[in-house]
Amino acid sequence: MRIGMSLNYSGGFAETAAEVGDLEKAGLDIAFVPEAYSFDAVSQLGYLAAKTSTMELASGILQIYTRTPTLTAMTAAG
Repeated sequence: MRIGMSLNYSGGFAETAAEVGDLEKAGLDIAFVPEAYSFDAVSQLGYLAAKTSTMELASGILQIYTRTPTLTAMTAAG
């Protein structure tokens, strides 16, 4: 069995990275980052990917009407 959770999008990048670091040390397998209220989940996923080593990261929600696949790739690339 794998254990995962959805992260809260109300905090900043540093606070979320610290939380994800603690969750990774505790053995959490996957974290989902939702996108809502103009919060850029793709940028946060890229930031968290640089701060984690074993945890899988996934987008919980991406707005498909406002974020094309090309825009998502460009944002993830930095």
